[in-house]
Amino acid sequence: MKNFLAFVAALALLAAAAGCAPDGGGNRKDFIPPAAAKVEGHPRVPLAALKDPRAGAGAGFGNIRPEFVAKSCISCHVNRGVDTVPPPHKTPDGKRGPAYYLGGKSGTVFTATSRAFEQPSPAIVEAGLEKRFNAGEAFFEGNFVEDSDMPFGGLGPTYMKTSCIACHPGYGRARRTANFAEEYGNGYIATVHRPDGSVAEGYTPMLQIHAVKPYLPYARGVKIEWREFVDRHGNRYPDGSPYNAGKPTEGKLVYPTADIIGPLLPLPDDYRVSIESTIGIYGTGLLDAISDESILGEHRRQHSFSGPVKGIRGKWIEEPDGSRRLGKFTWHCDRATLGNGPGSNGIYNTTNVTRKDRPDLYATPQWLAKHEEMGIDTSPLKMRKIEELSQEDFEDFMVWHRGLAVPAARGLDRPEVQNGQKIFYEIGCAGCHKPEWNTGFYPPLPGYSNQTIRPYTDMLMHDMGEENRGRFRTFRTPPLWGRGLMRKTAGHTDMFHDLRARDFEEAVLWHFGEAEFARERFRELSAKERSDLIEFLEAL
Repeated sequence: MKNFLAFVAALALLAAAAGCAPDGGGNRKDFIPPAAAKVEGHPRVPLAALKDPRAGAGAGFGNIRPEFVAKSCISCHVNRGVDTVPPPHKTPDGKRGPAYYLGGKSGTVFTATSRAFEQPSPAIVEAGLEKRFNAGEAFFEGNFVEDSDMPFGGLGPTYMKTSCIACHPGYGRARRTANFAEEYGNGYIATVHRPDGSVAEGYTPMLQIHAVKPYLPYARGVKIEWREFVDRHGNRYPDGSPYNAGKPTEGKLVYPTADIIGPLLPLPDDYRVSIESTIGIYGTGLLDAISDESILGEHRRQHSFSGPVKGIRGKWIEEPDGSRRLGKFTWHCDRATLGNGPGSNGIYNTTNVTRKDRPDLYATPQWLAKHEEMGIDTSPLKMRKIEELSQEDFEDFMVWHRGLAVPAARGLDRPEVQNGQKIFYEIGCAGCHKPEWNTGFYPPLPGYSNQTIRPYTDMLMHDMGEENRGRFRTFRTPPLWGRGLMRKTAGHTDMFHDLRARDFEEAVLWHFGEAEFARERFRELSAKERSDLIEFLEAL
């Protein structure tokens, strides 16, 4: 141990001598590898840094002199301190260890069936809330209808889908599609916007493409086209093998573009249409239990290093109770709490069913004016119930929403999974996919308080590069827990903000911007190492 500490100290001194100042030090732009030359702050590996210059930098860190390894690790922000020490897989008496409890003791269930994302957490059971959990679940699965006096009434006048589950197959993420048809699993959200991201005048942020008669939707539909993308490496690894080798998609990466069909309102000449997928629901109560102070601490930590990972925190948002909370939900951290966040807002935006805290229709003045211009009577809309979904029903819905458990990790003792976990840290994945958090005090579900959870997200937004631009080019790091069960639960493995990635391999290959260095490290791995990394991700 003494020899190891002396070695670490020597590396630190060598790094300091090399000019590794907190702000990046010395000649930052001269310290960027060709493979990631566009990403500010990446460590270049000059010939002088190599033990054997003839082998080149492609030989990996094993060919780099110690002083440059130290500088690279600091600059790349790979070392996460305590997070780099994985929790034990087994307890001293041979039982499952903390590593399996991704949702902590009160938020994890040990099931890997097709219904793994649908289970109540132990915290729900311990609090005796199963009945309310089941009652709330009905509002997620039920189909809403137009008549406000009927159960699940109040649909429209415009809407996206008649139910929540239509966008969340198996309670998970949406799957990719070629259109906006009313079909199970089609969970895209479209936004018509200007180049700066601002919503086009007269349109709702979440485009409504359905309407109850006699009203008209904002558009008749959205057309999605899939286009091929070829990176600067020709979609090949350094050994010459193609991406997706042996799959039907061998050598191909694709991304979606979208356009509006039959718009009801005028569009600016420079309008654009961006699509984003729904996000999995399970475990969101545990994320809600992470304190604002903890997220701010992670934000400060990232900005204290000189590497490329510089997460952007959400803005301060005023909640209905007057408190100010940090934005942390949705792809763009524009919702602060679950009670006023993606699910509670989503059921309203999706169906246009009003309730006490959402008494107004999800509609714009321009939409109403257009109907009056066309001679369509809008007076019945002014006589709608303010509370089509009762407060009691909504509170049950939120009990269910908060209480969805996270499936436990699986197979962590397998050698390939353990090697994949090691690689996950080595190539920099943990820089954004922060493995571990401690929750704070959480009154909505006290069982979630003071839990150690492992969602693999830093709850911050990151610049993913121009290659991934949608409405914006910054996106919150999505949690990785449960991802290995997507095919079994949701029937697909589509990932990324617009579902351009068809599996884990493609998801890594779409990492640009701040994450490009990790992408290039992934490319430099052997086929076996890449496979092991994916085995680890599948085990989460």
